[in-house]
Amino acid sequence: MTARTRFQQPSGQRWLRSHPLGVLRLALPFALLLSLLLALMVLTPRVVRAQASTWVEVERRVSLTDGRTAAEVKAIAVQEALAEAVRRVTGVRVQATQSATSGDSAGTRIDRFEQAVRLDLSGRATRWETVREEWQSAKNSVGAPPVLVLTLRVEVTPEIGQRDAGFGVTLGARTTRLIVRGETPSANDEIIATVRATTEAYITLVSVTGDSVFVLAPNMVTPSVVAGPSGTIEIPDAETRRIGLHLRVTLPTGVSVRGERLVAVATRTPVTAPGGAGTGEARDTGVLTLAAFNQWLVGIPLDQRAIAELPIEVRRTP
Repeated sequence: MTARTRFQQPSGQRWLRSHPLGVLRLALPFALLLSLLLALMVLTPRVVRAQASTWVEVERRVSLTDGRTAAEVKAIAVQEALAEAVRRVTGVRVQATQSATSGDSAGTRIDRFEQAVRLDLSGRATRWETVREEWQSAKNSVGAPPVLVLTLRVEVTPEIGQRDAGFGVTLGARTTRLIVRGETPSANDEIIATVRATTEAYITLVSVTGDSVFVLAPNMVTPSVVAGPSGTIEIPDAETRRIGLHLRVTLPTGVSVRGERLVAVATRTPVTAPGGAGTGEARDTGVLTLAAFNQWLVGIPLDQRAIAELPIEVRRTP
């Protein structure tokens, strides 16, 4: 079950819009919606066409061990398959960053596992489809946990250009451990990200939860976010929070703790945010798939962008 992320007036009198993503709720004054939506729509895309992609088929086998749920095992298998697909096509090292937390769900102690594949400046998995998904019993081993056999057909798109070592971005937060106290958004902790760039840059901030990506900024209140070397900026900034927009955390029913990732993408020129450039649900809500996010990224040349990531933990109070 996924959480619901909603646009809410500070008064709490009306829910304006909802969409299924992991952790974040935005509180937004209704009077600002129309004018700021129009402002967001006029951002000019500066994304260029990516290089030709290659399809490859990859099989992964992952055991149901260490307290993992079936869903967590599948998530691990998918991420490992994507990493292997990129390695095969581009021939370079693929890094994986992992963070694990433990928590109680429905009275049972379980491990929460999140894995994010970093593709080493070479290519990204931009589409994938399941060819085979089957649970098998371990052979010649009594009592061994079942094994998920997953085969994916993956499209890998090479990156464009060469990275500029002098162009970078740093991402932080006031706190990376946030508490959900109840269903009322105002009772829960809020995310306040801190961003700084080596040169003036336009910032897109997203939250990644499994296969879902939610565009936090730019948004309807702040259609353009600019960072630079002169000082660290906050997202949302103090004025935005003062008028009523907060990024507050929540969790799905039955989940007591979960890892998330904040990702800041800095670009030298304004680039239409991927949610705003999407179609259907992505266009209307700012939520898109990880594949769609990767497709957006590979359209931006490496020398025109820099990326920073930050793991956060969202935990429900007992």
